[in-house]
Amino acid sequence: MTAPQHPGEIYRADLEARRPAETGGGMCTLIVRRVNDRVQLLHHGVLSTGAELTDDEASEVAGYLTGATGTGQA
Repeated sequence: MTAPQHPGEIYRADLEARRPAETGGGMCTLIVRRVNDRVQLLHHGVLSTGAELTDDEASEVAGYLTGATGTGQA
């Protein structure tokens, strides 16, 4: 977790992830943050490539990610 950086932002976590080789590889940044009672999932840290989620939607995405790892149920 990193320190909030924007007004209204109360949570922020950054993850450096690897892009698929089929898309040229390299690294990208995924940011999860909470702003004004909404959860935002940003790709490359840019609002135009992100999604704004309700708490229920964020929980649903978390379940899908866990399910995809094969370590939990979704």
